Amino acid sequence: PTLTPLPAPQALPALPTLTPLPTFNPTELAELLGIVQPTATATDSPPTLIPTALPAATDSSLRLTLIPTAPLPPRTAVPLPTASGGDGGLVRQPALPTPISLLGGPTLTPLPTATRFQPTVAVNPNLLSVPIPPPVYQPLSFSAVGAAAYEYEVGLGQRFAYEDVQIDGGVLLFAPHPSDANSFLSTDQNALLWYRLPGDASRRMLTDSPFFQGFAVPSRDENKNRIVEIDWSADGQRFSFRIDTPSGLDNGAAGVWFWQPGNDLATDPTYQIIRDCAAEGDNPCRFVNPSSARFWRTVDVQWSPQPGSSAVLLTLQLPEEGRNALAVGAAVRDAGYANQAPPFVRYDYGYWSADGREIIVSGRREDGRVIIGAVDGGLAGERVLFDASARGLWVEHAVRRPNGEIAALGRAGGPFDGGPLALYDGRGSALSAAIGSAAPDAVRWYADRSAAVVVVQDRQYTVTVDGGQISDTTDLTRNPSFSQSTVQSADALIPAGVIQGSAYYPGQQLRIAIPNLNIRQAPSINAPLMGGLVAGDYVAVIAGPYDSDGYPWWKVQTAANLVGWIAGRIGGAATMHSF
Repeated sequence: PTLTPLPAPQALPALPTLTPLPTFNPTELAELLGIVQPTATATDSPPTLIPTALPAATDSSLRLTLIPTAPLPPRTAVPLPTASGGDGGLVRQPALPTPISLLGGPTLTPLPTATRFQPTVAVNPNLLSVPIPPPVYQPLSFSAVGAAAYEYEVGLGQRFAYEDVQIDGGVLLFAPHPSDANSFLSTDQNALLWYRLPGDASRRMLTDSPFFQGFAVPSRDENKNRIVEIDWSADGQRFSFRIDTPSGLDNGAAGVWFWQPGNDLATDPTYQIIRDCAAEGDNPCRFVNPSSARFWRTVDVQWSPQPGSSAVLLTLQLPEEGRNALAVGAAVRDAGYANQAPPFVRYDYGYWSADGREIIVSGRREDGRVIIGAVDGGLAGERVLFDASARGLWVEHAVRRPNGEIAALGRAGGPFDGGPLALYDGRGSALSAAIGSAAPDAVRWYADRSAAVVVVQDRQYTVTVDGGQISDTTDLTRNPSFSQSTVQSADALIPAGVIQGSAYYPGQQLRIAIPNLNIRQAPSINAPLMGGLVAGDYVAVIAGPYDSDGYPWWKVQTAANLVGWIAGRIGGAATMHSF
């Protein structure tokens, strides 16, 4: 193809000639911009201004237009901190925020607090019953003959009250004097011994051997001289204390000691009746010669009931034989007496008769036959009173009552089946129902043999010989006032409905008055939790009150159809209120 030539280019118009801008020195430029120059002082060095060359203008049509501004406020000199106390910098005042209301913004109204809806209770009519009469209470006398049979749980800050005796502070064991109502023995929460003798104005802590002035321990389980039993002599002139050293501690003082009033010998006033040598390598074993067993541990101490007698009946465990034995020791002022173990006679249990002329033995004798028998004060001359093996029974802890009758604990079958015991007479007839739900951990008789305290799984049950009445007396030992205490009969422990004349009526709707409150399966702080209630929740009363663990308990139904027990008062304040 033939190419057509392009047209010749036309000449571009000439650019305008730019007029250069005037040049200003720094002072003139500062004046035009309204910048206040700082005033130099004697210590100030004037700043050196380095002029910067403006770029050459290429467009004469551009012009510099200066916009006047308000002059800056004069600066207030702030003194610099001194070299000795400051950081060498300027002190700046923080800027305070301007309230929104002053800036013309809207005033904010706080949002209302949400209210939780709490429904009332649709009471299940099957749970309601007419008010029931108050439960029948069986008075239980914690007399002088019974007080020493219990273990107590009166803690610091509580008061132990017994007749005219009041003790502020912890009490684990308490033994009133046999003839002076104002005298007693007790142990505190750390198992240390306190005593008040006849004529003393106040009680005092035992600081004689194996203790000393200033002896202190942080807890019962850290007390190598832990006292687990205290007993008066029949005439009240002496007392004994049994030391059972906790596991893991080794102590040459383990065993039975006694205190007597004489204090004119270098070894007075305390002496040891028996040293316990419980296991190979125990410290006491180095100081005592064994008799008819290599190892033994004392578990019970009884003074002879004859006034002035020094005879002490000891019950001991023989770990290598899996059984008990008996021994008779003496409370004598002889520092070397306990270096020889007394002879051990194979009977499981033994108790003095009321006149101190014989000892009633029970359980297995040496040949393994289970009997109730009588021996003399030297554990000899056995007379079989009841052959339990011939009747297929196990019997233990047999005693002779003041009227001559025999009472014991027993059950059908052998001694090692773990079943609970009942009260039996000397002819093999049961006098009570089973006591607790397992074999006893300990048994302690009232001094007059009218009742026994049977300890089963940390609960203390009192069973009376006359009538065979069984009462759970554990709660009474936690903060007892024995002159006024009563115990509920076993068939009226927990009310099935609202008791007549109580604070509420069946089906009454109440609201929870405290921030949070537990609801439990049973009226006890140890019962399993079922849930929790909050302030304002509705409940309906079903049964109560029932006093336990220091609280009045009420059975209630919640709006969610939960039925359980709640404490009606905590710290003296009601947990529920009407509306």
